[in-house]
Formats: sequence, structure tokens, C-alpha cells
Amino acid sequence: MDEPRSTIAKRIRSTGSQLINGAQRQITDYAARFGRLQGVYDAFLNRLICPYPERTADTGFVDAFFGKRVLSFAGVDGTIVKDPTFDLIVFFAGAYTSRGKITIDDTGKIDIEYEQNHLESGVGISSVLPVFINEVPHIDQTILSRDDEGNIDETLTHSDDWIIDNTAFADYMMGLAEFYLGYRLVKSEHPVDILLMDRVLSSEVSSFYAETSPWRIDLDHDCGLIGIEVKGRKFTKTDWAYARRLFGNLALDTPPARGEFIHPRIVTELLRRGPMTKEEIMQVLNISGTGWEKRLDRVLKEAVKTENGIGPVLKRKKEYYHAVPRLRDLHQRIANLVDDVCGRIFSSDESLLYDQRFKVNGRWLTTNDLAFLSLMSLYLTMDACWNNPTLFVGVAKDSSARDFKSQLLPVLNYVGRFEGGFGPQGEVPDTDRMILQWISLREHETLTVPWATCEYDTAFKTIVPHLERKPGMVSGARRNQVSLNRTFVKAYFQLSQAQSDPKLRSNVLLYDRLVYPDFDSGDDQTLVLKHDYNNQPERLAVILYEGADNPIQKFLITLFSHMTRPSIPEMFGHVWPLFEADKIAKYHYDEQVRVIRSTRSWLSARPELREYLFYLGSFRERRSDIEHTRKYT
Repeated sequence: MDEPRSTIAKRIRSTGSQLINGAQRQITDYAARFGRLQGVYDAFLNRLICPYPERTADTGFVDAFFGKRVLSFAGVDGTIVKDPTFDLIVFFAGAYTSRGKITIDDTGKIDIEYEQNHLESGVGISSVLPVFINEVPHIDQTILSRDDEGNIDETLTHSDDWIIDNTAFADYMMGLAEFYLGYRLVKSEHPVDILLMDRVLSSEVSSFYAETSPWRIDLDHDCGLIGIEVKGRKFTKTDWAYARRLFGNLALDTPPARGEFIHPRIVTELLRRGPMTKEEIMQVLNISGTGWEKRLDRVLKEAVKTENGIGPVLKRKKEYYHAVPRLRDLHQRIANLVDDVCGRIFSSDESLLYDQRFKVNGRWLTTNDLAFLSLMSLYLTMDACWNNPTLFVGVAKDSSARDFKSQLLPVLNYVGRFEGGFGPQGEVPDTDRMILQWISLREHETLTVPWATCEYDTAFKTIVPHLERKPGMVSGARRNQVSLNRTFVKAYFQLSQAQSDPKLRSNVLLYDRLVYPDFDSGDDQTLVLKHDYNNQPERLAVILYEGADNPIQKFLITLFSHMTRPSIPEMFGHVWPLFEADKIAKYHYDEQVRVIRSTRSWLSARPELREYLFYLGSFRERRSDIEHTRKYT
């Protein structure tokens, strides 16, 4: 082939050659990685995968969990619009539901009826915020440049295009819309029995918990909620700090008496039991020994003092400790805060303008505030789901998770609980989904669909074999911390295969669900690990369903297999409520884009605004308009 003479042509040809060669090399590399998985199903993986061929529900479980045979469900999904208009950027976010009911007869036969008139009877919430681009850094803390100590670096600035491309404010709005809508669905007069969300719930809780840490953000300057009045009382930094931590279910032994959770567990016990001495606290927490006593002294000393405007949360009278009175009604005040603030943000009252929705006492609500409200909405939803009860499940279509391969199996092997693994990092495919999908293809004759991996505690995502290789001990993956255990469990699952070709199977998805005390706290589902925390072994109880009967998973996978529709190519192996909720959200997205752009056109045509709009528009925007006009005239 003749060499091109043009330098530009050579560059284009070089790019094409690099792209083809690079892609071929990547594919060859992955083919070799897949090859190293040969035989792992028979060797060990078959003990961690459970086929669920039954088409009927276990009526005993349905009666025990729900107490009825006609169940309501809702799938929740959201949408966002981020659209620059003149020197403004318009943020829109909403969340919408797909609803229906499930009827289960005495034989376990499942009949599902979906609501059809979503526009007339569907449930949804939304909000819109137009804001000048130069004000976005005041509300979006994620785009601020910070120095090594976490302080905002005022000397660094970004272009308007960079801010528009990188702002995440609309994403936080959408997340809050979904979680607040979920809370309303389970807290209503007639709560749903099954709540499905297009989210990895455990990851959302962990992420929001970390983002809202008062030791990572400046509560005085980066949060608009501090100082807001709720039912006549001001919301303080102490309220913020402990609303994040005073969460759990004592029937599940959470918050656990270990690691960073000892402090909130002590406060929880004092709120429940009343004043106690240090010795009584140790007895209640079932801890003993000189090491624990010294550690408890440090925790109690921190709890009775004020640091950076946070605290105290305990008071000491002689040898007795008791929780400060303002924490006693913290849960109710948080519920009032969420109802008040989120109720205004997502109100359908057209007379409420953006400053009444997104400002408190003249201060903007920031992404930190939206993250906090999202976390509180999740906490309140989980509490309601325990009380109702409601089966609370998050489903992820695409996941890059690798904890099954990189955390669960190595930890189980290290402590002698299980034997078998996929091999060293880098020698097999990177993600759990790709591994399981390939194995399902290769083992299609023996591994029938639908199937799911055994459920395991999401705390495994933060557990690794002991960093110094102490036998039988484990460490936290980051800063030796292990996330909240016995709260969520997760599993991977696959629902469908093509009738014409059994090798053609749907994608492997993952779900995580809330843990329920009456169903997930048995000895056969509990694995106790030893966490080496500050050179002191701590009891770390996690949930693992390997080799144990799991009625909740059986019900879920059986239900999902009824909710999938292999005849619809774009939802092959997915569940209809979330698929339909996504379609509803996309419809609203299209409608809102039309509204936003129509508003732009209306503003452009206003004679009294023409002079001002000329200066509000950016150079690129004006050039684009002129080029568009020249092209179509």
C-alpha cells in the first residue's frame, strides 16, 4: 500500500493502526485471562452458586415475612438535566415509580399486575434550579480545588465549560429525589411491601457516610443546613455529626461495639437504658480486660468534651455517664428536617421559587447538604422497612465490583472457612461480573438459569486478610476500618437465556438488600471473624449464606424471574419494574429538555431582555448560534 504524502493523512493512518493493534492486544489478553478460569466451577464455585428453577413462591416465607398474600411493589428510578442557558446553568432532577401488585395463591403461584396509567396515577417528584455559572462553586463542593490539608484553594479557577462539564449538583439532586421518594413510599399510610431501586444501596450509604464526615468538611461554611430551625429548635453541628452515627438495629447488634462504632454504640445504650457506670457499660457491651478498659476510658473522655463545636454527647455525674438530652429526640428531629427541607425542594407548589427551595436563611444548600439529606432519607427508609416490614432491594445493571474475587474469597481462604479462589490479581478478568458471566457461558449445560451466588455481608468489601499475616486475623481494607456489618447483604444473579441458544444468556446483575433480624441473624448464617484493631482482636460478626438455606433470596430470584421479559431485547435479564421506571424517567427527561429549551427561546425573543441577554451569553454560545443560523438559512 502506498504511503500517504500528507502529514495529516499519516497521522490519521497512524491513529487507526494504533487503535486496531491496541484493541487486538487487549482482546487477546482477556482471552488468556478467561482461559485461566477453566475448571473453577467444578473445583469450588459450584458451592457458592445456587440455582433457583422453581416457578412458585414459598408461601410459608411469604406469610412469615409479609403476613399477607397480596403484595404491592414499586420500582424507583431518576433522571437529570444539566443545560447551560446564557450565563445560567439549569439543573433539573426527578424520580419516578413503576408500581403494581403481586398475588400469591395457596400453591405458591405468582401473578403480577402492573399499573398502566403512570401519567395520571404515577408517583413522582422533581425540582429545577437555574443558577449563574459563577455561583456553582458555592453550591457544588465537589468541584472546589483543595490543598493538601483539605482547605479550599482560592487561587485556582476554572473556565465556565469546565464547571459545566464537571459539576455534580444535578446528580446529587437526583440521588436525593430517589431516596426521598423511596422514603415516602414506605412511610405512607399504605406502604409498599417491596421497594426496588436502581442503586447499590450499601455503596450509597458508605459513600454518603464518608462524604458528610464533619472531620472532612467545614460545617460552618460548606453546609446550609446548620442553624436551620426545625420545629422551633436549631439544627446544630452536633446533631449533624451524631445523626450520621446513631443508626442501627440493636436486634442485629448494630451499631456494633467495635472499631469506630464503639462511641455511637455507647450513646445508643445510654439513651436506651439510662445512666451507667463504666463497669456497667463494659458489661452491656460484653467487653472485658485491661486493654478494653483503657480504650473505653479514651472514648468516654472524648464524648464528654467539645471539639470544633461538636459535642459533648455525654455528661458525667460522679461515676455515672448519661447521654445529653438533645440526643433523645434526634431521630424525630431528623425526620422533621427531611420532611421540611425535601418537602420544599420537591414541592409541586409553583409559587415556591428557587431561593425558597434551595436556600436556608439566605445560604445555599450545597452538595454536602444534599448528601446528608440523602443519607438521612436512606436511614429513615431502612427503619421503616424494618418496622413495616418492606423488602428493600437495590439492583445494579452494570457493575465494576470485584469484592467477590478480591475480598470475599481471599478472606474466607485465609481464615480457613472456605477453600478455592480465582488466582492472583491480573491473571483473571478484573470484575466479578465478567468472571461469572464467562463461567455461566462455559457451564451452561450444568448451571441452569435463574441462579444467584450465595448472599454475603457487604462489610466484606472493606475486609482483607491480615496485613501482617497474623493467622486467623483480618484487617480493614482502608485505615484498618471495616464498614457497618449485618446491615446489607449482596449477591450476583442471572435470570434468562435464549430459547434458540442456551449459550446466549442475559447479563449477570447484582443486588443488595437490607438485612432483617428475624431472618438473617441465625447461627448458620453468621461468620465470626477476628479483626485486629489497634493490636486488639475484636469480634466481627458478618453474614454469609454459603451452605445455608436462604428463603429471602429464593423469593427474590423467583420473583425476578417472573418480572423479566426475554421477548423484549433491551430488557433481556432485567426486572420489569426498574426497566419501566427507567422508561418513565426518560419520558420526563425529554419533556423537561423541551421545557428548558423553549424557555430559552422565549427569553431570547423578549425585546426588553435583548440588551441584557447579549452580554449574558458566552462567546462560544454566540458563535454556535450564528453558525447554526448560517447553516439553516
